[in-house]
Amino acid sequence: MCILARAGFVFVGLVHILIGFIALQIDRGQGGQADQSGAIASIASKPGGPVLLWAGFAACAALALWMLSEVLFASRSKTDSKKKLQQAAAAAGKAVVFAFLAFTFAVFASGGSKNSSQSASDFTAKLMGAPAGIAVLIAAGLAVIGAGFFYAYRGVTRKFMQDLQAPGTGRTAVKWIGTIGYAAKGVVLAVVGILIMVAAATADPSKSSGLDGGLKALGSQPYGGYLLAAVAAGLVCYGAYSIARARYGKF
Repeated sequence: MCILARAGFVFVGLVHILIGFIALQIDRGQGGQADQSGAIASIASKPGGPVLLWAGFAACAALALWMLSEVLFASRSKTDSKKKLQQAAAAAGKAVVFAFLAFTFAVFASGGSKNSSQSASDFTAKLMGAPAGIAVLIAAGLAVIGAGFFYAYRGVTRKFMQDLQAPGTGRTAVKWIGTIGYAAKGVVLAVVGILIMVAAATADPSKSSGLDGGLKALGSQPYGGYLLAAVAAGLVCYGAYSIARARYGKF
């Protein structure tokens, strides 16, 4: 299980690297969906794609289960209640993210397809029609923005190095790619959260278009081409860090 869970980080890294390259193509005026669905669709189109997709599903599902075990471990640890709650919440959040990625791999491996941007907009529309839906959307937007700041904070302070065993001579390289990667992912998450808030404020669910929409929103800003290129390169760095974590991560 540990080996399979480590392999999950390899697929997480591969997905981020592909998202980064797709975002660079958008910057050059080419089409593409710069999110998990677009990255996994790219894997599906390659020779041996179905095998890789099922392998990605198994590895990411194992990683999600491993994170659930971390929730149980954190709840039984002898640390103070506040730290215990923080550790459990962080592990639970990661378990949800990895489980969703495993589900996306399974959808494509089964011959289906998925448009993450459309799914985000549809889900936002459903929430808007529910009682207190706008309030839930605002809370979700704030949570995603908070997650963005958290990623950026971990990158700048390099606290992510606490998740790694000492990688020897490669430690400096891992430190730098992790710093850049975490900061870039923090920026993208913050933009996605802002788009959710805009959708709630304008009652327009199409404004909430997920990661792809967030990256394209960056590209549409003044000097957006440079900003998008920088963030895309940062996502590639985050992917490289995730692959390194498969080898050096603490399990």
